[in-house]
Amino acid sequence: MRATLEAGASRREAISRRLERSAGSLEDTAANPEALAARAARASTKLVTAARSRRNGLRRLRGEAAEAHRRVSAERTTLSRRTVDLAGRLATARANAERLAEEVERAESAAATAGEEIQAEWGATLETARQEAEKHEESTDGERQTLARKLKRFGDVNLLALSQEQGLRERHEFVSAQRADAEAAANELNRIIHSVDGEIESRFAETFGRVREAFGEMVPRMLEGSSGVLDLSEEGVEIGLRLGRKGWRPLRVLSGGERALLALSFLFSVFLSRPGGDSGAFCVLDEAEAALDDLNLARFLSVVDSHRANGQYLLVTHQKRTMAAADVLYGVVQDASGATTVVSKRLQGE
Repeated sequence: MRATLEAGASRREAISRRLERSAGSLEDTAANPEALAARAARASTKLVTAARSRRNGLRRLRGEAAEAHRRVSAERTTLSRRTVDLAGRLATARANAERLAEEVERAESAAATAGEEIQAEWGATLETARQEAEKHEESTDGERQTLARKLKRFGDVNLLALSQEQGLRERHEFVSAQRADAEAAANELNRIIHSVDGEIESRFAETFGRVREAFGEMVPRMLEGSSGVLDLSEEGVEIGLRLGRKGWRPLRVLSGGERALLALSFLFSVFLSRPGGDSGAFCVLDEAEAALDDLNLARFLSVVDSHRANGQYLLVTHQKRTMAAADVLYGVVQDASGATTVVSKRLQGE
């Protein structure tokens, strides 16, 4: 490319000299314009032809330079790939060399360890052991291999097994004793649980029997001409009520007063189911008789009056008849200052 540029520069200088000579000739032919025009046309044609030829040559040279550049680039790429490949091989060779060096080091360490073991166990050096081994006949190789296989089947030998056996035996005995104690405690707990379950079932059955009997006696007193029964089911305690000729009625069809009397019958049945027939109850009833008419209210008060000697009943009520049947009335009043005061009045015994 540099040579081409130098040739172009030389060509330019030659053309410049020719132009100078042409300029001198123009002065001579200035008197003849037609000859001058013809000469200028011929010179222009020659210059155009020469320029085109030079341009084509330069294009050809540029193509050759581009092709050469492509070849150089391809060779450089090939060399780069070979360089990378060689670098990988070199790294692999270095790794193999390091691995071999480590193996040699381990072999030397193993040989040194074997020499120390031979010295400690047999009192001889590794070279002495090798010389003694060479004295034996080759027929001993089979026996040696057999013994080596038997020794290998033995596996690793724990040299501390005898000293550890006593500790493991004591630990086994301790754990066995602890396990026996735990099993005995578990058996005792199961026995206690079964005993408590049996006692609970027995007492519940006994108490439920008394409650059911008392309920059968209490329902006719609360609901005249009616009878009730208590039964056990998987869902709990079921209450059955028979209202005279109406037959057995489900609880959902009972009126509010009937439900209240039935609930009070169950409550008093629980109180009366205590052993000895003495309820000894302390009961708080909050407007339990609010839904009762006069007749049912009288029955309820008669039941309470029949058991007041064996218990205490605190009734919250707005019924005058309930207040008249009470022994003591308690009320809350508000004085002029706005403070509340509890007042009481005994109705019987005055």
